[in-house]
Amino acid sequence: MFISNKNKAFTLIELLVVIAIISILMAIVITNLTQAKAKSRDAKRVSDIAQLQLALEIFFDRCNRYPAIETINGADVPNINDSCTAGTGTVKLVDFISRIPTPPIAGDYKYGVNANPADYVLRAKFENYNASLLEDDLDGSIYGVDCSDSVSATVQNYCVGPK
Repeated sequence: MFISNKNKAFTLIELLVVIAIISILMAIVITNLTQAKAKSRDAKRVSDIAQLQLALEIFFDRCNRYPAIETINGADVPNINDSCTAGTGTVKLVDFISRIPTPPIAGDYKYGVNANPADYVLRAKFENYNASLLEDDLDGSIYGVDCSDSVSATVQNYCVGPK
């Protein structure tokens, strides 16, 4: 028996339908991956701020003040080499945190301290809106750091102060 070659090939319409389905699926996957990456960067920001906050509190416990501001790559951060003389010798912020965390995107972190340094504010800019983070109790401009929140904003400010 002779078999015809006509039935062995795909039609152009069948190929276009398959390509369209694959394109739609890829668009969905890429969108979800982009959102997941943004959420992971926000989680890193929360972790970094918590580490900085702990180091600042320990420094304050030893020195009775918070460290001065240092500008690195356009961001105001705590001066890691700030020091004071405590009962047992010189205490530096670097004793409690080896380096200032690097934000996922430059300029995401900002540190502000008041004049007598007995109070501070740390800010991270988040990429995703998170209603629970609006409850940080800090709003407006504090020590030169913008902590205002807006539901409609594309970037959300997450600010923390002394514990």
